[in-house]
Amino acid sequence: MDKKILIITGDNLGLSKEQIDYPDVEILKYPVVVDGKEYRESNEYTAQWLNEKFLKEKVVAKTASIIKGELVEIVEKNKDKYDLIIHVVMSSVMSAATFAIANSVKEMYKNTIPIINIDSRQVMAGVGNVLLGVIDIIKKNNNMDDIVKLSQEVVQNTFSYFVMADLNYLYRGGRIGKAKALMGSVLHIIPILGLMGDDKEGQFVPLGKKRTFKQVNSQIIKLIKAKMAEKPATLIKRLNIVGFGDNKDAFSDLEEKLKTIPCNDFIIGKADFAAAVHCGPKSYTVSMTI
Repeated sequence: MDKKILIITGDNLGLSKEQIDYPDVEILKYPVVVDGKEYRESNEYTAQWLNEKFLKEKVVAKTASIIKGELVEIVEKNKDKYDLIIHVVMSSVMSAATFAIANSVKEMYKNTIPIINIDSRQVMAGVGNVLLGVIDIIKKNNNMDDIVKLSQEVVQNTFSYFVMADLNYLYRGGRIGKAKALMGSVLHIIPILGLMGDDKEGQFVPLGKKRTFKQVNSQIIKLIKAKMAEKPATLIKRLNIVGFGDNKDAFSDLEEKLKTIPCNDFIIGKADFAAAVHCGPKSYTVSMTI
């Protein structure tokens, strides 16, 4: 008999709800604190709204972990409707608190409903790629052991490339050290950072730096092709590219360059409110699963 499976994830996944081809999804909203006041993503409070405040008002923003009570509420209302819950969680290295909460709730309900927590090792578009990869799996297979094994393969084959115009936003959000943040601003360079699914450390890694966005985009294409050759793979299963709408020429240039690479599923994703805290203006990212 087919299992009825609920998926839970956070709203920092680089996708709109409409881009998730699965009916049974609950999305938790990460709290965003701007100058001491808490917000959640809405039609009013968006990534674009926050980036404008960064530029015009020089606000300070940070994210918080998911709220345990809100996760419990979702599980509680659905525990009798489903046979299994899968929680696709942002990188445990980027937010140890969020993953700890997910594991705590899993333990709470161990005698009520099985919960699988999947550490995506990603943020933003990378989480979205892992989520869609998990959905591909459960549409064909509802065996728990198989889901865990195959999901880990998706995680290990998902790679994200981040273009950050100003690393100070990552520093203020606690994602990198001050020295790395100063590097870009002092040298006036545009760095490329990566989250590599096959890297057990799960940290942002520097992958290159250039002086113009077009040069950065060309370097990203080289990095993607090199990763495909390493695996090896001749076809990308899924690409998700996400920008904040304030660096259109660079974003369009990368989009066109990416279209030269064979890909099954090319997605223009959605910029997340929570992701804007750490990315800042003029940033963009691309995640691929091979």
